[in-house]
Amino acid sequence: MDYSNQFTNYSIFNGKDALLRWARAQGKMNNIFIVIKRFDYGDEGKRRPGVILACERNNNYKSCKSNKTTDIRSDANSDIKKCARDTGTKKCGCPFLLKGVNIGDGDDWKLVVVCGVHNHPISEYLQGYSFVGRLSEEENALLVDMSKSLVNSRDILIIIKDRDAMNVSTMKTIYNARIRNITKEFAGRTQMQQLLIKLSEHNYIEWHRTSGDIVTDLFWTHPINIDILRAFPHVLIMDCTYKTNRYRFPLLQIVGVTSTRHIPQHYYLE
Repeated sequence: MDYSNQFTNYSIFNGKDALLRWARAQGKMNNIFIVIKRFDYGDEGKRRPGVILACERNNNYKSCKSNKTTDIRSDANSDIKKCARDTGTKKCGCPFLLKGVNIGDGDDWKLVVVCGVHNHPISEYLQGYSFVGRLSEEENALLVDMSKSLVNSRDILIIIKDRDAMNVSTMKTIYNARIRNITKEFAGRTQMQQLLIKLSEHNYIEWHRTSGDIVTDLFWTHPINIDILRAFPHVLIMDCTYKTNRYRFPLLQIVGVTSTRHIPQHYYLE
């Protein structure tokens, strides 16, 4: 199948990134995942920078034996035999190639179709490939912002798909992205260490007591709540209904009420 026409573009791209975005967008529209096969930084005065783009199935197939075993039941005696599961890549030496070349004295690039032929069925190409559903940088930034606003994963996925009709991400994609972002943010710290750091970063009033390396008591509140408490010290509601298996010790929430009942005060004690 020849896809030369779909990737032929006589326009001049303003930078390598613009060229890559266009090529990958075209690939996404045609169910083809475009990868960078090689990038040449060039040699000043001799050759210009360039980039070679290929189909993800460009390289040769590699077979590998998995450590996991598969049960094979014989029809003759119904005996169960154990065999190593044969797994491998889905590469098939696809010849599809695109070449991006830097032209002129600035950062202008043009795209040339070296070979537009695929040697595999495109209709089945996306099946079993999780990377085609990966979030872009813009989508991942949106996920981070919405996660901070406590938006649940299902709603995040709906919003991302509404913005991009070609998006093929799943709930597993959202879950994995959120876990990666949390792991990156924690940077090896424990949940308690992360909580104390965030309280300090956002200027919360915090007090804690430890026994060895273990935090036994922790109190925090926002400075504005202290000012409101001084103005409205008459009613304080204490609630300790958060004693569940999720917490190692109960969470005591103290809520103050203003005269307008529109600005509650929150204090937390664990």
